[in-house]
Amino acid sequence: MQLSLEEVIPAEGDVRSFVFTSAEPISWVPGQFIHYTLPHKDADQRGDERWFTISSAPHEGDVWITTRINSEYSSSFKQKLMAMKPGDTIEADLPEGDFTVDDPSREYVFVVGGIGITPFLSILKQFAHDGKEIRAELLYANRDEATIPFKGELEAFSREHPGFKITYFIGDNFINEEALRTAGSRLNDPIYFVSGPEPMVEAFKRKLEGMGIDEAHSKFDYFPGYDA
Repeated sequence: MQLSLEEVIPAEGDVRSFVFTSAEPISWVPGQFIHYTLPHKDADQRGDERWFTISSAPHEGDVWITTRINSEYSSSFKQKLMAMKPGDTIEADLPEGDFTVDDPSREYVFVVGGIGITPFLSILKQFAHDGKEIRAELLYANRDEATIPFKGELEAFSREHPGFKITYFIGDNFINEEALRTAGSRLNDPIYFVSGPEPMVEAFKRKLEGMGIDEAHSKFDYFPGYDA
């Protein structure tokens, strides 16, 4: 299917949200992703395909791609994305993926690095729209405090939903095993969701396995192309 660019919305730092509309009906479950193809000249070694989590919630209707855009270091795909004008189109497959909260009655530890927050944005916005509560601990790691993506939206959700707690980890203050255990101890039989740069997610997968967290209590979402 084709998606048409409606607008580009800047967020904190170098984060941009690309808002796309579809002429065809489209639905998704919060936390899912879409495979995109954007042909362009002089494509670099990563080519003209990408997989992006949908950062918008289903009730919003439009499909949002939220990513970091660095004019000096971005891939040719992102440069082409940034050069798009309203009305330009991108090829997209149907939404897929199982990084979703299937049981709102369960409790969760969300472990996130930087732009890995996007699936949780979709999840939390849909929960708010549906009037559902969620009991979860968000452990959110970023390089610096000034450019934490969507900090304002997350804190607004936390104020309105007392069961949702945020702990920030900035710079060299990493999310360690003690932080994981402490967050988990405040919840009842939690499921751990980990989202962020691929090296980070792989490291946490090993860490959780070492803590005895089995597959039934963990889900992982890998963001390729980002440093940990």
